[in-house]
Amino acid sequence: MRGAMKRLVVIGVMCLMVTGFARTAAAQDDPAKVEIGGGWQYQSLRINDQESWEHFKYGWWADGSFQLTGMWSVVAQVSGMYKTIVEQEGEIDVKFHPYLGGVRATSRRNPNAAIFGQFLVGATNAKLSLGSESISDTLFSFQAGGGANIAISGRLSARVGGDYLRILGSDDSEIAQEALHGFRLSAGLVYGFGS
Repeated sequence: MRGAMKRLVVIGVMCLMVTGFARTAAAQDDPAKVEIGGGWQYQSLRINDQESWEHFKYGWWADGSFQLTGMWSVVAQVSGMYKTIVEQEGEIDVKFHPYLGGVRATSRRNPNAAIFGQFLVGATNAKLSLGSESISDTLFSFQAGGGANIAISGRLSARVGGDYLRILGSDDSEIAQEALHGFRLSAGLVYGFGS
């Protein structure tokens, strides 16, 4: 598990460095101070090195960011992913809600697309329900990735993104004793305020 965490931290730092070294064009010194966004997400997850993946096609995300400098912002993100798994005991409703925060580096060299990389940490609330019974747990999580905000009109942009999410297991967890990890694809709209 230590090796996987080390790799994820290296990936996160590399994403931030790649976007961090991109020089910002002088004409782009007036980005929005605050951005809010939301939309759809697809998430795949599996337990550590198991072969089978669970695919969460029905998900959403919402985030907000506050610009610290021309390139750096702090970010808060919440998302939800849902699936019903049919087992011999019946239908199990699976819900994951990651609550994450961190930093985002954005390159605004192209006036029509802001390219960003981000690294977020936080916790994921996981819940499994079978009929009237349910169990839930909150597990440490982190996410590294990036994307692009593509200008539509004024301060409105379309966002596309991809991320790697890791949810750490816990020995005393009823849901995940081992880590879960997978890839996330997202699309949505972002609106900027202030300058």
